[in-house]
Amino acid sequence: MNYYLDITLLPDAEANLGFLWHKVYQQIHLLLVEHKVADKDSAIGLSFPKYGDKQFPLGDKLRLLAQTEQQLVNLKAEQWLSRLSDYVHIKAVKAVPSNITEYAYFKRWRFKSPDKLRQSVDMRAQAIATKNGYGVSEVKARLLSSIDKLDNQSKLPFINLCSLSTDGTLSPAERKKFLLFIEQKIVEKPSDNQWLFTCYGLSRRTDEQQIAVPWFEG
Repeated sequence: MNYYLDITLLPDAEANLGFLWHKVYQQIHLLLVEHKVADKDSAIGLSFPKYGDKQFPLGDKLRLLAQTEQQLVNLKAEQWLSRLSDYVHIKAVKAVPSNITEYAYFKRWRFKSPDKLRQSVDMRAQAIATKNGYGVSEVKARLLSSIDKLDNQSKLPFINLCSLSTDGTLSPAERKKFLLFIEQKIVEKPSDNQWLFTCYGLSRRTDEQQIAVPWFEG
């Protein structure tokens, strides 16, 4: 990725960062879908330069990255975020620094609610034990242990979003709401994979398909 464009979120008393991330990321997702290069692929990657911020987990900056300057110019991000012009500051496209030493994988983390998994643990343990010839109590203990680990994963930074339903009769309020949990991994050397990003601007999870973005301040 050779060029980038930074979008800074500007919260105030009426619009906090959580609300702005919802509004901004929803529009960016629509933008990426509009400019997708395949059914579910985007040539544009996203980065969160202040990921892990103590005051707000995703910080206040979203970065779009691409191979060419023209790819970012063609997005016309200002137009897509025009309704939020009072709450965002969009900088000019710049070249990625030449002295990059780190890269970041940003991936979506999908998981079921630990509470819901605990509710069905007896039934799952019985099914697994019957199929594999294990003791039910042993299987249940292992399942509960794995569910406990999910509590930490559920603390990942997330953004509230609405699904892009194909049913045109549904209003935005009626579309399914969900939490997009975002996991970060920093590496010194990225994979050589030539895959594209998802239409959320994120890397896919598998080692064979994951793709990193340059990690730097700015």
